[in-house]
Amino acid sequence: MKKNPRLKWSFLLFCLLLIQLTAIFLLPFTVLTAAIVIIIDLLLWIYTIALRNRIELTNQQKIQYASSKAQEAMDYVSVDMPVGIIAWDESQNFTWMNPAITEKVQHLSQADQQDMVNELLQRAEKGKSIYKIDDILYHFELDKEKRVVYLIDITKEYALENKEKQQQAVVGILSVDNYDDVIDRRDDKEISNLNSFITTIISDWMDSYRIFYKRVNAERFFIFARYDDLEKMIENNFDLLEHIRVSAEKQDMLITVSMGISYGTESLEVIGDEAQNNLDIALVRGGDQVVVKNAAEDQKPVFYGGNSASAAKRTRVRSRAMSTALKNVFNQTGNVFVMGHRFPDMDAIGSAFGVACLARYHDKKVRIVINEEETIPDVERCLEEIHGNGELEELLIAPDAAKRSRKPGDLLVMVDYHRPSLSIDQDLYEQFENIVIIDHHRRGEEFPGNSLLTYIESSASSASELVTELIQFESNEGQWMSKMEATLLLAGITVDTKNFAVRTTARTFDVASYLKTCGADASLVQYLLSTDIQSYLEISKLVGESEYVRDDIVVATGTDSQEYDSVTAAKTADTLLSMADINAAFVIIKRTDGVIAISARSSGTINVQVVMEMLGGGGHFTNAATQLSDSTIAQAKEQLLEAINKQLTEGTEE
Repeated sequence: MKKNPRLKWSFLLFCLLLIQLTAIFLLPFTVLTAAIVIIIDLLLWIYTIALRNRIELTNQQKIQYASSKAQEAMDYVSVDMPVGIIAWDESQNFTWMNPAITEKVQHLSQADQQDMVNELLQRAEKGKSIYKIDDILYHFELDKEKRVVYLIDITKEYALENKEKQQQAVVGILSVDNYDDVIDRRDDKEISNLNSFITTIISDWMDSYRIFYKRVNAERFFIFARYDDLEKMIENNFDLLEHIRVSAEKQDMLITVSMGISYGTESLEVIGDEAQNNLDIALVRGGDQVVVKNAAEDQKPVFYGGNSASAAKRTRVRSRAMSTALKNVFNQTGNVFVMGHRFPDMDAIGSAFGVACLARYHDKKVRIVINEEETIPDVERCLEEIHGNGELEELLIAPDAAKRSRKPGDLLVMVDYHRPSLSIDQDLYEQFENIVIIDHHRRGEEFPGNSLLTYIESSASSASELVTELIQFESNEGQWMSKMEATLLLAGITVDTKNFAVRTTARTFDVASYLKTCGADASLVQYLLSTDIQSYLEISKLVGESEYVRDDIVVATGTDSQEYDSVTAAKTADTLLSMADINAAFVIIKRTDGVIAISARSSGTINVQVVMEMLGGGGHFTNAATQLSDSTIAQAKEQLLEAINKQLTEGTEE
């Protein structure tokens, strides 16, 4: 084993020092002693000088070595490193670039260089980190203070990522919306021709995209494809919807189809379940549309189509089944609380009292949640009548009182809405584990995840119509509606159908007839829905401020200084729609609570629901609305025009 040289020299020095000390303190002072001390000191001095020179040489070598390595690294960064580096001056002109990027940008003029730097800065401010030069994609890191950008070529990585994305599995389910209605009263030959007609159109469309499909039954098709196939369908805006509807009209048939499509990297089971859920959403929203959604969590669906009003598909069998299901829910839960949306209209009030009537049939203690500080004029008149009726007044309860009286196991019935954020009191909504939904609006993405029963029929005129049908199945000689309850339900139907002028079916008139037999007072309904002179003048002023967006679309706007109630906006939109050659009307006003509200109406040629969904609202195909916080009238108008243009050209994301 080798000895350490430093240890050897240290031992030698120690020995010399020991000899020197011995000579000084133990030997008598003689010439020999002095000579020994001088020689030892001389040796120590020589060793010290040699050691110092050695240390200086070692440090110099280290500095030279470090400098050479730094130079090599600098040469690598400047010449060989495959990362592009560009530096610029205060005028945003390039001052230096390394060879990795020189070939790509050396041809740029000063103006082009400035444009490139500006674009990189803007992208960085928006949180974007991808920049394309010619056919090469770069990921860039930018140091604004040092005016340097580093560009990393990610073209191959992007191509691999894109290829992986294109190979994602896509599962879809196609449904013929109204197949049973079309084949009703047709003989076997006509049904066979119809099946052949549907199969031919759908098969030709599927084959054009080279995707796998299988007819599961008479009205359902299963689709399996890849994401690049789906992109092609999206690019053509799912033209099958329009093609099959137009072809069916030529055959004097009313046929539409809906599709639920899902894709992603999740398991096929998860993707398939999501596809089925998307189809359910499409059907609940009225059919004739496609719902596409990534199966990953927190992804939002994209809607295509929906260019025709929903056909009435509900039957008395389904209504009776819902009546039985609701009866079972009542029997299994505690007390019942009924709640409509914020600033409730007559439909929300009427359907709420209708549900209270149903709960009374089953001996349930029921309360109707309402915030009397958030009401519209029509409802204010209605509440005056209700307060004059002691039996109905006892049913009303404020949100805070409802929170205190709620107990575990109690039931919340949501009427005339299904979006939790629209609740009169969302904190109260979140306290309930048992929820039932009765609504006639097309289903949106926001939806309760724990509902015991969901009764959404977009083909119904109103929630009051749905509730009245349920009451019909429960009523008998021992159980009946009061005249005031029947009047409130009739008022709800009247306001949502604009005096039975829109969205009415034979079922609507059947229900209205039933309510009349129960004692509904039409004159009281007329009073509740009447307009005072001041409101009429406000409506006239808004109509006068309207302007054309297109030949058949008008937009009326209020001012930021003038506040209106939401009823005024709705009635203004109805008034505009009643004008000749107007197919869609939008009214933008500032509400009394400072929120910007938009009411939308359509004759049926334009889906205003989708337009409002783009702005965070919703509603019906022909009747929708939204509210915008922290916005001005001008900003709301700009967003609205953008949404209208988008709806007229392509599918929209919710």
